[in-house]
Amino acid sequence: MSYRSATFRSFEHRAYRLFFIGQTVSTIGTWAQKVGQAWLVLELTGSGTLLGITVGLQQAPTLLLTPWAGLLADRVDRRTLLLMTQLGGLPAAALTALSVADALSVGAIIALAVITGVADAVDKPVRHTFAADIVPANDVTNAVALNSAMFNAGKVLGPAAAGVSINLVGVSACFAFNVFSYAVMAITLLRIRPTKVHARTIAPSERQALRAGLHHVRTTPTLAATLTLMAVTGLVAYEWTTAVPMLARVHSPDPAVIGYFFSAMGVGAVTVSLALAGALRATPQTLVVAGASFAASLGLVAAAPNFVTALCALVALGGVATTFRALATSLVQIVAAPALRGRVVSLLIVALNGTSPASGPLIGAISERWGARVAVALGAGISLAAVLVAWHYLRRTGGWARPIGRGDLT
Repeated sequence: MSYRSATFRSFEHRAYRLFFIGQTVSTIGTWAQKVGQAWLVLELTGSGTLLGITVGLQQAPTLLLTPWAGLLADRVDRRTLLLMTQLGGLPAAALTALSVADALSVGAIIALAVITGVADAVDKPVRHTFAADIVPANDVTNAVALNSAMFNAGKVLGPAAAGVSINLVGVSACFAFNVFSYAVMAITLLRIRPTKVHARTIAPSERQALRAGLHHVRTTPTLAATLTLMAVTGLVAYEWTTAVPMLARVHSPDPAVIGYFFSAMGVGAVTVSLALAGALRATPQTLVVAGASFAASLGLVAAAPNFVTALCALVALGGVATTFRALATSLVQIVAAPALRGRVVSLLIVALNGTSPASGPLIGAISERWGARVAVALGAGISLAAVLVAWHYLRRTGGWARPIGRGDLT
């Protein structure tokens, strides 16, 4: 098989192609709205702390509801559940209307952010596990890598479009496009034939079902180390929606710079995701290497002395950050028991995104008091320490051995 064929082999499956297209448009819309929302909060208040609180409140439902959503993903048809979550476009429609009417306040932005967060909390574990339902077992890691490229392509196009739209049209265009993106996602899901979704054993109702997922993680060293590592890095480093706008303001007050910074990360992420999609192997060893590289790249971003070097450092950060996350997502799906996969993936999502209620205000407050560089540098140091602890734990518990699972590449 050629390198190109290996890289894009998941596209051979029509259901995955449709899912990929819908997710791409949806992700562009999501990031356009995130940048528009961040710019509005900073424009209205000038407060990094309040921006962090807004982001944290939007992610609070992820912390509270995602484990239950993961259980739902194990018990309900995932395609149907994904269609229902497209109702999350309603808050975007409300933001559009209020913005056009010039009636948006910080309170309204926060309230709609929380409602959006509820829809996202249900959507994320289903969306993360659905790819495994529509590609063969040996293509799961490839599909996850391509999803990472898609997500980061959205991170390039969404913020870039938002930066241009805010200057030329107005912030309401960011929200209106997100409404459109929800409609596109719904249409692509409807075009996926139910017969192309792999039949799976629906987890029966059971007592203490969430506890069963937690017990599986605790007793599986690779899962325990991966989820803990991602929780720590999620708390101190992965809160881009707060950190990147604050860091952009260090270099320039121009709102377009926020878009440039997000786009730089996205360029690196897309490039690396596509380069590795055909060869990426999810193992504890590659996870640790990616984690150490992630910490080093954060340090480079914090130390960048000017706009140009910051852009270059963000390109590198985008590449290693998406690789780190893709490896963690793949490794969890490979190692987790099939009947518990939705619950385990939901715990990974909590580790990655559910920390925002704490990390958003924390990074915002540190940035406001000591500067965004200090906040990013602290994230780099703590992330590196967490990687070293995970490495020691995996070697001590036997989790360092290479896992063999349904999503691995051979």
